[in-house]
Amino acid sequence: MFSGNKPVLILPGILMIIMFIGGYYFLGDTDTFTNEELKEVIEVDVQVDEQSQGLRIQGEWDWTIMPSEGIYGDDYISVFIESDESFSIETAELKLLYAGDVIEETAGKVVENGVIFSFSNQLVEQISYGNSGEFEVVMSGENVKAEDISIRYLHTWTNHLPLDLDDASFQDPTFGEAENVPYWILIK
Repeated sequence: MFSGNKPVLILPGILMIIMFIGGYYFLGDTDTFTNEELKEVIEVDVQVDEQSQGLRIQGEWDWTIMPSEGIYGDDYISVFIESDESFSIETAELKLLYAGDVIEETAGKVVENGVIFSFSNQLVEQISYGNSGEFEVVMSGENVKAEDISIRYLHTWTNHLPLDLDDASFQDPTFGEAENVPYWILIK
Protein backbone atom coordinates (compact mmCIF):
# COMPACT_ATOMS: atom_id res chain seq x y z
CA MET A 1 0.00 0.00 0.00
CA PHE A 2 2.63 2.57 1.08
CA SER A 3 6.07 2.50 -0.35
CA GLY A 4 9.12 4.47 0.67
CA ASN A 5 8.77 7.29 3.22
CA LYS A 6 5.10 8.09 2.63
CA PRO A 7 3.87 6.45 5.90
CA VAL A 8 6.36 8.52 7.89
CA LEU A 9 4.81 11.70 6.48
CA ILE A 10 1.15 10.76 6.29
CA LEU A 11 0.56 8.99 9.65
CA PRO A 12 1.76 11.91 11.87
CA GLY A 13 -0.39 14.29 9.84
CA ILE A 14 -3.46 12.11 10.36
CA LEU A 15 -2.66 11.83 14.07
CA MET A 16 -2.39 15.63 14.39
CA ILE A 17 -5.75 16.14 12.68
CA ILE A 18 -7.44 13.58 14.97
CA MET A 19 -5.91 15.19 18.08
CA PHE A 20 -7.02 18.66 16.97
CA ILE A 21 -10.61 17.56 16.32
CA GLY A 22 -10.76 15.57 19.60
CA GLY A 23 -9.41 18.52 21.61
CA TYR A 24 -11.90 20.89 19.99
CA TYR A 25 -14.84 18.67 20.95
CA PHE A 26 -13.46 18.08 24.47
CA LEU A 27 -13.17 21.80 25.18
CA GLY A 28 -16.52 22.52 23.60
CA ASP A 29 -18.30 19.97 25.80
CA THR A 30 -16.92 21.29 29.10
CA ASP A 31 -19.69 22.51 31.39
CA THR A 32 -19.12 25.97 32.79
CA PHE A 33 -20.94 27.61 35.65
CA THR A 34 -21.22 31.19 36.75
CA ASN A 35 -21.14 32.25 40.38
CA GLU A 36 -24.91 32.67 40.24
CA GLU A 37 -25.30 29.05 39.11
CA LEU A 38 -22.80 27.69 41.65
CA LYS A 39 -25.64 27.29 44.15
CA GLU A 40 -26.96 24.43 42.01
CA VAL A 41 -23.75 22.36 42.08
CA ILE A 42 -22.23 23.05 45.50
CA GLU A 43 -22.27 20.07 47.84
CA VAL A 44 -22.95 20.84 51.51
CA ASP A 45 -23.26 18.02 54.03
CA VAL A 46 -24.23 18.62 57.66
CA GLN A 47 -24.53 16.29 60.62
CA VAL A 48 -26.02 17.31 63.97
CA ASP A 49 -25.46 14.95 66.88
CA GLU A 50 -27.22 15.34 70.21
CA GLN A 51 -24.93 14.89 73.18
CA SER A 52 -25.70 14.69 76.89
CA GLN A 53 -25.45 18.46 77.50
CA GLY A 54 -25.78 19.94 74.01
CA LEU A 55 -25.09 19.45 70.32
CA ARG A 56 -22.17 18.74 68.03
CA ILE A 57 -22.59 20.18 64.52
CA GLN A 58 -20.22 19.06 61.76
CA GLY A 59 -20.36 20.12 58.17
CA GLU A 60 -18.37 20.17 54.97
CA TRP A 61 -18.73 21.76 51.58
CA ASP A 62 -17.12 21.33 48.18
CA TRP A 63 -17.52 23.02 44.85
CA THR A 64 -17.02 20.38 42.24
CA ILE A 65 -16.58 23.00 39.50
CA MET A 66 -14.92 26.43 39.59
CA PRO A 67 -17.02 29.37 38.37
CA SER A 68 -16.10 30.69 34.94
CA GLU A 69 -15.53 34.21 36.34
CA GLY A 70 -12.98 32.94 38.86
CA ILE A 71 -13.13 33.09 42.64
CA TYR A 72 -13.11 36.38 44.52
CA GLY A 73 -14.67 37.87 47.61
CA ASP A 74 -15.55 36.33 50.93
CA ASP A 75 -17.96 33.58 51.88
CA TYR A 76 -19.75 33.05 55.16
CA ILE A 77 -21.16 30.00 56.89
CA SER A 78 -23.44 30.32 59.88
CA VAL A 79 -24.84 27.88 62.37
CA PHE A 80 -28.21 29.48 63.07
CA ILE A 81 -29.94 28.48 66.30
CA GLU A 82 -33.66 29.18 66.09
CA SER A 83 -34.54 28.81 69.74
CA ASP A 84 -35.24 31.03 72.72
CA GLU A 85 -33.35 28.61 74.97
CA SER A 86 -29.98 29.67 76.32
CA PHE A 87 -26.85 28.08 74.90
CA SER A 88 -23.11 28.55 74.96
CA ILE A 89 -20.57 27.75 72.28
CA GLU A 90 -17.71 25.54 73.47
CA THR A 91 -15.77 25.36 70.18
CA ALA A 92 -16.31 26.79 66.71
CA GLU A 93 -13.64 25.94 64.14
CA LEU A 94 -13.51 26.08 60.35
CA LYS A 95 -10.81 24.55 58.15
CA LEU A 96 -10.22 25.28 54.48
CA LEU A 97 -8.97 22.26 52.55
CA TYR A 98 -6.99 21.75 49.37
CA ALA A 99 -6.46 18.18 48.13
CA GLY A 100 -7.48 16.91 51.57
CA ASP A 101 -4.87 19.00 53.44
CA VAL A 102 -5.72 21.86 55.81
CA ILE A 103 -4.47 25.13 54.33
CA GLU A 104 -6.16 27.60 56.67
CA GLU A 105 -8.01 27.50 60.00
CA THR A 106 -10.28 30.11 61.53
CA ALA A 107 -12.49 30.45 64.58
CA GLY A 108 -16.15 31.38 64.34
CA LYS A 109 -17.63 34.55 65.77
CA VAL A 110 -20.32 33.87 68.34
CA VAL A 111 -23.41 36.07 67.93
CA GLU A 112 -26.75 36.15 69.73
CA ASN A 113 -28.38 33.51 67.53
CA GLY A 114 -25.45 31.28 66.57
CA VAL A 115 -21.97 31.30 65.08
CA ILE A 116 -20.66 32.91 61.88
CA PHE A 117 -17.52 31.86 60.01
CA SER A 118 -15.88 34.12 57.46
CA PHE A 119 -13.34 32.95 54.88
CA SER A 120 -11.94 34.26 51.61
CA ASN A 121 -12.23 32.84 48.13
CA GLN A 122 -9.01 33.22 46.24
CA LEU A 123 -6.47 31.47 44.08
CA VAL A 124 -2.88 31.73 45.35
CA GLU A 125 -0.14 29.97 43.39
CA GLN A 126 -2.56 27.40 41.96
CA ILE A 127 -4.03 26.64 45.41
CA SER A 128 -7.72 27.47 45.68
CA TYR A 129 -9.01 28.81 48.98
CA GLY A 130 -12.67 28.65 49.94
CA ASN A 131 -14.03 26.05 47.56
CA SER A 132 -13.62 23.15 49.98
CA GLY A 133 -13.64 22.92 53.74
CA GLU A 134 -15.19 21.67 56.94
CA PHE A 135 -16.43 23.12 60.20
CA GLU A 136 -17.34 21.93 63.66
CA VAL A 137 -19.35 23.61 66.41
CA VAL A 138 -19.82 22.14 69.86
CA MET A 139 -22.43 23.85 71.97
CA SER A 140 -24.00 23.30 75.34
CA GLY A 141 -27.61 23.96 76.14
CA GLU A 142 -29.92 21.37 77.58
CA ASN A 143 -33.09 22.42 75.78
CA VAL A 144 -31.64 23.18 72.33
CA LYS A 145 -32.56 20.40 69.91
CA ALA A 146 -31.17 19.31 66.53
CA GLU A 147 -34.28 20.61 64.74
CA ASP A 148 -33.48 24.13 66.06
CA ILE A 149 -30.27 24.20 63.98
CA SER A 150 -29.88 25.29 60.37
CA ILE A 151 -26.72 25.91 58.37
CA ARG A 152 -26.56 28.89 56.03
CA TYR A 153 -23.94 29.36 53.33
CA LEU A 154 -23.67 32.91 51.96
CA HIS A 155 -21.56 33.18 48.78
CA THR A 156 -20.32 36.44 47.26
CA TRP A 157 -18.22 36.86 44.14
CA THR A 158 -16.92 40.40 44.22
CA ASN A 159 -14.46 42.20 46.46
CA HIS A 160 -16.50 44.16 48.99
CA LEU A 161 -16.57 45.38 52.55
CA PRO A 162 -16.92 42.53 55.06
CA LEU A 163 -20.34 41.30 56.11
CA ASP A 164 -21.62 42.78 59.35
CA LEU A 165 -21.32 39.71 61.59
CA ASP A 166 -24.30 40.26 63.86
CA ASP A 167 -27.06 37.90 62.65
CA ALA A 168 -26.50 34.20 61.96
CA SER A 169 -29.81 33.96 60.09
CA PHE A 170 -28.46 36.13 57.23
CA GLN A 171 -32.00 37.54 57.10
CA ASP A 172 -30.90 40.91 55.75
CA PRO A 173 -27.13 40.80 55.17
CA THR A 174 -25.31 44.14 55.07
CA PHE A 175 -21.76 44.68 53.92
CA GLY A 176 -20.81 47.87 55.73
CA GLU A 177 -21.77 50.79 53.52
CA ALA A 178 -21.45 48.76 50.31
CA GLU A 179 -24.60 48.46 48.24
CA ASN A 180 -25.64 45.96 45.60
CA VAL A 181 -23.19 43.25 46.64
CA PRO A 182 -24.19 40.15 44.66
CA TYR A 183 -24.78 37.07 46.81
CA TRP A 184 -26.91 34.00 47.30
CA ILE A 185 -27.74 31.99 50.41
CA LEU A 186 -28.06 28.21 50.64
CA ILE A 187 -29.92 26.86 53.69
CA LYS A 188 -29.46 23.30 54.96
